[in-house]
Amino acid sequence: MAATAARGHGAIITAMPGTLRHLRHELTGRLRNGATHLITGMPEDRRADLAARVRAGRARRALLGRASRWYGRAPVPIAGGLGHLLHVSTADLPLDHAHAGLIVRGTLEPPVQEALRRLLAPGAVFYDVGANIGFFTILGARLVGPAGRVIAFEPVPACARAVARNIALNEFGHAAIREEAVGARGGAARLLVVGEASWSHLASTGRHADVREEIDVAVVSIDELVAGGQIPPPDVLKIDTEGAELQAIEGMRATIERHRPAIVCELHDTNAQFCALMEELGYVTTNLDGPQAVAQAGPVHALALAREA
Repeated sequence: MAATAARGHGAIITAMPGTLRHLRHELTGRLRNGATHLITGMPEDRRADLAARVRAGRARRALLGRASRWYGRAPVPIAGGLGHLLHVSTADLPLDHAHAGLIVRGTLEPPVQEALRRLLAPGAVFYDVGANIGFFTILGARLVGPAGRVIAFEPVPACARAVARNIALNEFGHAAIREEAVGARGGAARLLVVGEASWSHLASTGRHADVREEIDVAVVSIDELVAGGQIPPPDVLKIDTEGAELQAIEGMRATIERHRPAIVCELHDTNAQFCALMEELGYVTTNLDGPQAVAQAGPVHALALAREA
């Protein structure tokens, strides 16, 4: 095998295909993956107790700081599911993230993953509305392939940066992030940033008990973007906007009526209104999480498909 030379820290390091650096990243990635599995697999009260004890002393805090810096230096591979062996940035996935364990295991929202597996074909256009750190963005990018397009929307600045990093980590040049909220019309809105960023939401939908910051964010309407030629029309949409799903859909009515995309939506006490709106648009709604009718099911993931003529 031909060797190549790389210079680092004043020394010449010889690297070969299947390089030592690649092996190191693979091994440290597995260690980070294992650490995430171990810690996030603990019961929540035990995790909280462990965190409190670690922070109690100066030496322990210093050790925690070093461990956190090590953990955040390199990405971690996803262990299973549709994201198997894709990578996510540990810098953007703290161990107390609401979904850290599920993300690195690849088991986040299996019904949504299965719906996307069935719906997204190579060459399709996928919108991830409310992308968080981009788990479903990179899954969608894998499914549609380089001939497709993925457009992620995420208004929380730190989360939008995470999406961009995770897209770049996996070299998905056909995916892009827009740091915007999706609403009924273009403009601006107040965003409430929650301690756990996954629960951040527009002020118009209520107020979470753990709001840490309020910021103004850009809001876009899908209809305006598509009509203006800024983005291609979607084949599939995934919507998770923490209670603003009806506003987002109102801003894409013309796109839905013309292009009839499949819609996967997480509902937050909007079930009856969502079902009525989908019925009005000529869609049939199914509960992805269980046998109950969507309108009476509480917080669930719903699949809406255009009714056949």
